[in-house]
Amino acid sequence: MSDQREFWNARFEREGYFYGVTPNLYLKSHLDTLTPSQNLLFLGEGEGRNAVYAAKLGHNVTALDASDIGLAKASMLAHQHNTSISLIHTDLEQWKPDCAYDAIMCSFLHLQEPLRSEVFAKALDHLHSGGIFAGEFFSLEQLPRTTGGPKDENLLYTAEALEAILQNLQCTVIELVELDVQLQEGSGHNGLASVVRLAVTKK
Repeated sequence: MSDQREFWNARFEREGYFYGVTPNLYLKSHLDTLTPSQNLLFLGEGEGRNAVYAAKLGHNVTALDASDIGLAKASMLAHQHNTSISLIHTDLEQWKPDCAYDAIMCSFLHLQEPLRSEVFAKALDHLHSGGIFAGEFFSLEQLPRTTGGPKDENLLYTAEALEAILQNLQCTVIELVELDVQLQEGSGHNGLASVVRLAVTKK
Protein backbone atom coordinates (compact mmCIF):
# COMPACT_ATOMS: atom_id res chain seq x y z
CA MET A 1 0.00 0.00 0.00
CA SER A 2 2.86 2.38 0.71
CA ASP A 3 3.96 2.62 -2.94
CA GLN A 4 0.48 3.50 -4.15
CA ARG A 5 -0.04 5.89 -1.27
CA GLU A 6 3.22 7.70 -2.04
CA PHE A 7 2.46 7.93 -5.77
CA TRP A 8 -1.01 9.37 -5.33
CA ASN A 9 -0.05 11.57 -2.40
CA ALA A 10 2.65 13.14 -4.57
CA ARG A 11 0.05 13.83 -7.23
CA PHE A 12 -2.62 15.16 -4.90
CA GLU A 13 -0.37 17.30 -2.70
CA ARG A 14 -0.18 19.87 -5.49
CA GLU A 15 -2.25 23.00 -5.11
CA GLY A 16 -5.76 22.74 -6.47
CA TYR A 17 -7.58 19.64 -7.71
CA PHE A 18 -5.56 17.70 -10.27
CA TYR A 19 -8.62 16.17 -11.95
CA GLY A 20 -10.92 19.12 -11.31
CA VAL A 21 -13.93 19.42 -9.05
CA THR A 22 -16.73 18.42 -11.42
CA PRO A 23 -17.82 14.78 -11.79
CA ASN A 24 -16.83 12.45 -14.56
CA LEU A 25 -19.56 12.89 -17.16
CA TYR A 26 -20.20 9.18 -17.59
CA LEU A 27 -20.64 8.61 -13.88
CA LYS A 28 -22.78 11.74 -13.70
CA SER A 29 -25.10 10.29 -16.35
CA HIS A 30 -25.76 7.30 -14.07
CA LEU A 31 -25.92 9.29 -10.85
CA ASP A 32 -28.57 11.55 -12.32
CA THR A 33 -30.90 8.56 -12.83
CA LEU A 34 -30.73 7.19 -9.27
CA THR A 35 -33.57 7.64 -6.82
CA PRO A 36 -32.63 9.70 -3.73
CA SER A 37 -30.92 8.42 -0.60
CA GLN A 38 -29.02 5.52 -2.13
CA ASN A 39 -25.94 4.06 -0.46
CA LEU A 40 -23.06 4.65 -2.86
CA LEU A 41 -19.38 3.71 -2.89
CA PHE A 42 -16.70 5.27 -5.09
CA LEU A 43 -13.51 3.27 -5.58
CA GLY A 44 -10.18 5.02 -6.10
CA GLU A 45 -12.02 8.29 -5.62
CA GLY A 46 -8.97 10.50 -5.07
CA GLU A 47 -9.90 14.13 -4.46
CA GLY A 48 -13.63 13.45 -4.35
CA ARG A 49 -15.24 15.09 -7.36
CA ASN A 50 -17.65 12.23 -8.08
CA ALA A 51 -18.45 11.48 -4.45
CA VAL A 52 -19.21 15.11 -3.61
CA TYR A 53 -21.51 15.44 -6.61
CA ALA A 54 -23.40 12.33 -5.47
CA ALA A 55 -23.65 13.64 -1.91
CA LYS A 56 -25.12 16.90 -3.22
CA LEU A 57 -27.84 14.82 -4.86
CA GLY A 58 -28.80 13.49 -1.43
CA HIS A 59 -27.11 10.09 -1.44
CA ASN A 60 -25.21 8.44 1.40
CA VAL A 61 -21.71 8.41 -0.03
CA THR A 62 -18.46 6.65 0.83
CA ALA A 63 -15.17 7.43 -0.93
CA LEU A 64 -12.31 4.92 -0.86
CA ASP A 65 -8.72 5.72 -1.79
CA ALA A 66 -5.14 4.81 -0.92
CA SER A 67 -4.16 8.48 -0.66
CA ASP A 68 -4.82 10.19 2.66
CA ILE A 69 -4.05 13.55 1.01
CA GLY A 70 -6.63 12.86 -1.70
CA LEU A 71 -9.26 11.93 0.87
CA ALA A 72 -8.50 15.02 2.96
CA LYS A 73 -9.11 17.15 -0.13
CA ALA A 74 -12.29 15.20 -0.84
CA SER A 75 -13.54 15.97 2.66
CA MET A 76 -12.65 19.63 2.20
CA LEU A 77 -14.47 19.74 -1.13
CA ALA A 78 -17.56 18.25 0.50
CA HIS A 79 -17.40 20.87 3.24
CA GLN A 80 -17.16 23.62 0.63
CA HIS A 81 -20.40 22.29 -0.87
CA ASN A 82 -22.14 22.04 2.51
CA THR A 83 -22.36 18.28 2.40
CA SER A 84 -20.45 15.33 3.82
CA ILE A 85 -19.03 12.00 2.71
CA SER A 86 -17.62 9.00 4.56
CA LEU A 87 -14.00 8.05 3.91
CA ILE A 88 -12.18 4.72 3.70
CA HIS A 89 -8.40 5.00 3.63
CA THR A 90 -7.07 1.76 2.13
CA ASP A 91 -5.81 0.34 -1.10
CA LEU A 92 -7.95 -2.08 -3.06
CA GLU A 93 -5.76 -5.08 -2.25
CA GLN A 94 -6.68 -4.61 1.42
CA TRP A 95 -10.31 -3.55 0.87
CA LYS A 96 -12.71 -5.59 3.00
CA PRO A 97 -16.28 -4.37 2.46
CA ASP A 98 -18.47 -4.62 5.54
CA CYS A 99 -21.82 -3.73 3.97
CA ALA A 100 -23.72 -3.81 0.70
CA TYR A 101 -24.32 -0.81 -1.57
CA ASP A 102 -26.95 0.29 -4.05
CA ALA A 103 -24.26 1.44 -6.49
CA ILE A 104 -20.48 1.21 -6.75
CA MET A 105 -18.70 3.48 -9.23
CA CYS A 106 -15.21 4.44 -10.32
CA SER A 107 -13.51 6.61 -12.92
CA PHE A 108 -10.08 5.75 -14.35
CA LEU A 109 -9.26 3.05 -11.84
CA HIS A 110 -5.79 1.81 -12.82
CA LEU A 111 -5.68 -1.88 -11.88
CA GLN A 112 -3.73 -4.77 -13.34
CA GLU A 113 -4.61 -8.43 -13.13
CA PRO A 114 -5.32 -10.35 -11.01
CA LEU A 115 -6.35 -7.43 -8.79
CA ARG A 116 -8.72 -6.08 -11.45
CA SER A 117 -10.80 -9.25 -11.55
CA GLU A 118 -10.71 -9.51 -7.75
CA VAL A 119 -11.99 -5.96 -7.28
CA PHE A 120 -14.75 -6.37 -9.85
CA ALA A 121 -15.89 -9.60 -8.18
CA LYS A 122 -15.77 -8.01 -4.73
CA ALA A 123 -17.77 -5.03 -5.96
CA LEU A 124 -20.50 -7.24 -7.42
CA ASP A 125 -20.55 -9.35 -4.26
CA HIS A 126 -21.28 -6.23 -2.21
CA LEU A 127 -24.07 -4.79 -4.32
CA HIS A 128 -27.72 -5.22 -3.49
CA SER A 129 -29.69 -7.16 -6.08
CA GLY A 130 -30.42 -4.77 -8.93
CA GLY A 131 -27.57 -2.48 -7.86
CA ILE A 132 -25.33 -0.89 -10.46
CA PHE A 133 -21.59 -1.07 -10.96
CA ALA A 134 -20.37 1.58 -13.39
CA GLY A 135 -17.00 2.87 -14.47
CA GLU A 136 -15.03 4.65 -17.14
CA PHE A 137 -11.49 3.42 -17.80
CA PHE A 138 -8.66 4.30 -20.16
CA SER A 139 -8.43 1.83 -23.02
CA LEU A 140 -5.30 0.30 -24.49
CA GLU A 141 -5.68 2.72 -27.41
CA GLN A 142 -4.91 5.57 -25.00
CA LEU A 143 -1.30 4.43 -24.58
CA PRO A 144 0.31 6.77 -27.18
CA ARG A 145 -1.86 9.75 -26.26
CA THR A 146 -0.89 12.55 -23.88
CA THR A 147 -4.37 13.40 -22.59
CA GLY A 148 -4.17 11.32 -19.42
CA GLY A 149 -3.74 7.82 -18.12
CA PRO A 150 -0.86 5.49 -17.26
CA LYS A 151 1.88 4.52 -19.72
CA ASP A 152 1.68 0.87 -18.72
CA GLU A 153 -0.48 -1.33 -20.92
CA ASN A 154 -1.13 -3.63 -17.96
CA LEU A 155 -3.10 -0.81 -16.33
CA LEU A 156 -5.21 -0.12 -19.42
CA TYR A 157 -8.44 -1.82 -20.49
CA THR A 158 -10.20 -3.32 -23.47
CA ALA A 159 -13.86 -4.11 -23.84
CA GLU A 160 -12.96 -7.73 -24.58
CA ALA A 161 -10.96 -8.08 -21.37
CA LEU A 162 -13.79 -6.66 -19.30
CA GLU A 163 -16.30 -8.92 -21.02
CA ALA A 164 -14.18 -11.92 -20.02
CA ILE A 165 -14.23 -10.78 -16.37
CA LEU A 166 -17.99 -10.21 -16.41
CA GLN A 167 -18.73 -13.67 -17.78
CA ASN A 168 -17.80 -15.09 -14.38
CA LEU A 169 -19.96 -12.68 -12.39
CA GLN A 170 -23.68 -12.60 -11.57
CA CYS A 171 -24.55 -9.47 -13.52
CA THR A 172 -26.42 -8.13 -16.52
CA VAL A 173 -24.47 -5.86 -18.85
CA ILE A 174 -26.20 -2.54 -19.54
CA GLU A 175 -23.34 -1.04 -21.50
CA LEU A 176 -19.82 -2.08 -22.50
CA VAL A 177 -18.30 0.09 -25.18
CA GLU A 178 -14.91 1.40 -26.26
CA LEU A 179 -14.89 4.88 -27.77
CA ASP A 180 -13.13 8.24 -28.04
CA VAL A 181 -14.36 11.07 -25.81
CA GLN A 182 -13.31 14.62 -25.05
CA LEU A 183 -12.16 14.91 -21.45
CA GLN A 184 -12.08 18.16 -19.51
CA GLU A 185 -11.16 17.02 -16.02
CA GLY A 186 -8.72 19.47 -14.51
CA SER A 187 -5.14 19.39 -15.74
CA GLY A 188 -4.90 15.62 -15.40
CA HIS A 189 -7.37 14.56 -18.11
CA ASN A 190 -7.67 17.04 -20.93
CA GLY A 191 -8.41 16.38 -24.60
CA LEU A 192 -9.39 13.50 -26.85
CA ALA A 193 -9.05 10.17 -25.04
CA SER A 194 -9.86 6.54 -25.71
CA VAL A 195 -11.96 4.98 -22.96
CA VAL A 196 -13.96 1.91 -22.09
CA ARG A 197 -17.33 2.53 -20.46
CA LEU A 198 -18.98 -0.14 -18.39
CA ALA A 199 -22.30 -0.41 -16.57
CA VAL A 200 -23.80 -3.60 -15.17
CA THR A 201 -26.54 -4.49 -12.73
CA LYS A 202 -26.32 -7.31 -10.20
CA LYS A 203 -28.66 -10.23 -10.79
